Amino acid sequence: MKTNKLILAFAALALLACSKEEKNELPVAVAADYKGVVHVEASSGPFDSEDIEVNFTPSEDGKTATIKIFKIRFAPRMPMQVDVTIPNVELTPTKDGILLACDNVVPKALGGDFTDYTVHEMTGTVKEDEIAFSMKLGSTPTSYRGTKQVAEPEQPAK
Repeated sequence: MKTNKLILAFAALALLACSKEEKNELPVAVAADYKGVVHVEASSGPFDSEDIEVNFTPSEDGKTATIKIFKIRFAPRMPMQVDVTIPNVELTPTKDGILLACDNVVPKALGGDFTDYTVHEMTGTVKEDEIAFSMKLGSTPTSYRGTKQVAEPEQPAK
């Protein structure tokens, strides 16, 4: 009987030694380009812009990022598209992805500060191949959801 208990104890130890350790690693923010939809709650009514490109670039220490939104209009009658850069977006890695947050951040557009559209209450996530965030640009509720774009390999010259 003692031999059976001893064999069971060794078997249990062997199973513990062979079990896979759970990975508790948090995701690391990496630079990526996305394409998706911007939804704006404009004063004239809701407005969606499709195929909007966004560049996400984390800082070297991974604590903040810069988000660039390319060729966006904030209303159907807006006469031109602008590129908007949102600096100092705080990053918080979690087991489910990377949380985005910032408040009272002045974006850049048209070569300078875009103070009329100060970013308030930004929240969002970067998960696997998707980025999603919402915020108020000035007093205008704005959101974005996009999918990571994969760079196509260059074709050799003929």
